[in-house]
Amino acid sequence: MLEQTKWTSLSGAAAYLDVSTDTIGRRAIPFVDGMPRVPGMVRYKLLKLGENTRKERRYSVDDLDALLEIA
Repeated sequence: MLEQTKWTSLSGAAAYLDVSTDTIGRRAIPFVDGMPRVPGMVRYKLLKLGENTRKERRYSVDDLDALLEIA
């Protein structure tokens, strides 16, 4: 079975953890295929969500869940 990663926006990530968007930005690192999760950090990808849209950062919900477990 394929593993699916869920993604959220910056404001969605901040609301999910109840922190500021600056906090998410300080913990953000680029997502690289095959790279394991880095404790205390949130991986992001630049995703294009529509045909006429620009690429935007989306943050890994799995990494956000891991941060909640640390706290």
